[in-house]
Amino acid sequence: MNNRDETIREKLLDRLTTLGVDARNLAVEVEHGMVIARGSVPNEEQRQRAIDALIGAHELQIAVRPVAPSDSDDGRGRPPVTGTSTESAHQSRRQTDPT
Repeated sequence: MNNRDETIREKLLDRLTTLGVDARNLAVEVEHGMVIARGSVPNEEQRQRAIDALIGAHELQIAVRPVAPSDSDDGRGRPPVTGTSTESAHQSRRQTDPT
């Protein structure tokens, strides 16, 4: 990353903070002026704020999703080890249960 890219990245991270976006689970990268944002935020409102913060970049790729409320009770999202909510596990068992 060159100095210009680093400056763009720092400004975008500052904007995310200013707009109250919980960016702990976001990766913001800048390469040759192109901004790539990936990750998750706690809810749809913060997703929209993140998009608002990033708009204005010359080139932009956004892959930011809100985390389902049941997955973000502790603010950190679903741990990668668990992987399945109780409801979806229950539905999966019903689909495979022949009775």
